[in-house]
Amino acid sequence: MIIYDCGPENWSILLGYVLPEHRWKGICTALFYALRDKAQEQGNIFSILSGTHLNNLAAQAAFEAQRRTKEYIMYSYPLKDMGDGKSH
Repeated sequence: MIIYDCGPENWSILLGYVLPEHRWKGICTALFYALRDKAQEQGNIFSILSGTHLNNLAAQAAFEAQRRTKEYIMYSYPLKDMGDGKSH
């Protein structure tokens, strides 16, 4: 599945997920290309944006295989530790 947001000029993929037993079968790529085709048919969409975690090398490889380009680096400032809930 993919969950996406349709902006006036750019669409954003908010979430992409394939069940583990169905990964590496081209499902994510097929969904991405279907979304791309829909955006191209609409005619006024400049790009489809998406992101993944820095350590998610599998997703990055899939994005690059789909000819997506890396354009941004995003930084975060955690207010709580993800493990113990303590504030920084």
